[in-house]
Amino acid sequence: MNQTLFAVDGRTMLIVMLVSSVLMAAVLWFAFAGRFRDGLGKWTISLWVQAFAWLLFAGRGLIPDLLSIAAANGLLALAWSLQFAAIIEFRHRRVPHWLLWAPTAGIFILFLALTGSPRAQLAAGSWLYGAANVLVAAAVLRGRPRHIFRARWLLASCYLIAAVTLIVRGIGSWAEQEAFAAAMAPYAYEGLLYLGIYALIVAGSLAFLLMHKERSDEESSRLATTDPLTGVFNRRTFIELAEQELARTRRAGTPLALMMLDLDHFKRVNDTYGHLTGDEVLVSFTRLIRDCVRRGDLIVRYGGEEFCVLLPGTPLSAATALAERIRATTASSALTAKPFKVTVSIGLTAFTGDAVTALGDLLARADEALYRAKGEGRNCVVALPLAEGGAAEQRTLPLEHVG
Repeated sequence: MNQTLFAVDGRTMLIVMLVSSVLMAAVLWFAFAGRFRDGLGKWTISLWVQAFAWLLFAGRGLIPDLLSIAAANGLLALAWSLQFAAIIEFRHRRVPHWLLWAPTAGIFILFLALTGSPRAQLAAGSWLYGAANVLVAAAVLRGRPRHIFRARWLLASCYLIAAVTLIVRGIGSWAEQEAFAAAMAPYAYEGLLYLGIYALIVAGSLAFLLMHKERSDEESSRLATTDPLTGVFNRRTFIELAEQELARTRRAGTPLALMMLDLDHFKRVNDTYGHLTGDEVLVSFTRLIRDCVRRGDLIVRYGGEEFCVLLPGTPLSAATALAERIRATTASSALTAKPFKVTVSIGLTAFTGDAVTALGDLLARADEALYRAKGEGRNCVVALPLAEGGAAEQRTLPLEHVG
């Protein structure tokens, strides 16, 4: 490799990295002060720690080696540990305290022990930091996250670039001894190292910010389309998706069922046990519905304690059987730790694919069936065909209503 291609003055580049770390930390500090969460606080602190480490490194030959080598490397290890912890916090996981201080103490003791052996210090530091960057990159890409963040690939790439340059530097420290004799002498490997770490400081911090922005955008989109309590679709989104599903059903000529569910005497639950218990019932009931329906069925909290379920490709008979299963499971399940049971009334109808039908017609007919179910004494299922001249009304009653 041409030694002049990436040759740079080491002290100058360390000052550049110091300034970059301070600027990035200052931007994060002023932008998010008081609102640090999901690792932003630890990432900002890591940049301040890095800046102090670069300052000590730049003082090599001007201040004692205890500070410019051992203490500087200990601070650099702390900065890397803080960034690793920030990534863990971003995933909403707890960070063990030893993760921050064990690498810091270990690196400080190691470089203190290698005092007087610059070549061993360069090799050990390069390989250890290279391995640390690989571990952090693996943590960024680990598993299948709940949300797909494109920026995580940029962040992982920054760590891998730094890892490659550190490993190359470690190999070079053994291959070309003379080039490494002077700590601040310009040579190719050190130039590559500075460029890699500079990319990590700037692009890595921006990538971490982008990960937060992507998560925020996804959460905003989710809140705009779902009910914040139960996590199912809200009414507006359900109408849009149901219209699309109904159009597909018309084209394919397949059946489609619509179910309306209303928890019986729910106001009494709120008045007797409080709204927190009422919320617990709603969340548990939503989970119960999800366990009964298919993945492609659309669930909506239509309003208050009322829910709708759209069942593509489902005839009225099959939808009635499903509704009875939901009714019976609700009546026999404990939706809360409090000593009471909840029942549900269900009305449903179905579109057979052989007529031009609007979503409003389906909703009105299912609502009529639900009204009849409540009129039958609640805790029962009533199924009405969409057309008045269709099949006869189907009704299922709990055992206590029979006989």
